[in-house]
Amino acid sequence: MRKFFGLAGVVATALFVSQASAQSVTIATFSDPAEDASTPLFELDGSTFTGGWDGTGLDLVTPYISGVHPDATFEMTPLTYDGAFGLSGGTIEFFDSSASLVFQIDFLSATLVQPFVFGASEFRAQDVTFSGPAAGPMPLMLEQFSFGFANMVMTPTGATWTSAFTSSARVVPEPASLLLLIGGAAVMAARRRPA
Repeated sequence: MRKFFGLAGVVATALFVSQASAQSVTIATFSDPAEDASTPLFELDGSTFTGGWDGTGLDLVTPYISGVHPDATFEMTPLTYDGAFGLSGGTIEFFDSSASLVFQIDFLSATLVQPFVFGASEFRAQDVTFSGPAAGPMPLMLEQFSFGFANMVMTPTGATWTSAFTSSARVVPEPASLLLLIGGAAVMAARRRPA
């Protein structure tokens, strides 16, 4: 019985250490590619919220994998707006200039933050999962992203915005590092046991 609790303690310690050693990193980001409000990235039209960019000038920077993708594009599945700043879930895909997938975001819901006032507004999502080459080789946790809106233009059925973007996550140590942590915790536990 004591061996079991000793092993459970080692595993719990290793998991704690692995989470504590996880680093927060920027996964992907871009500055607003629109020159002015005439080329918006997002539109609210009644109960439908859409977004995307298929022009030039969007440089998707992926610092986690040390990459820059000039003239990138993105598309988002149309979302349903509930009239009270809530949005349904969906998928956002980023592509390089050759139309190859660079980064994908899946989310279960989202929120428009102050979309109808002067100044900056935001689009933030909940229950987020990153995938694709920009997400890197190691497991991620606490994925999050937001679009910072600008250049709002009211329309008869909603509004349009241009936008910048950023995303981040905590990188979990790769399995080899985790095994070293577990091994170290086991050695520490064995040394503390009385002879």
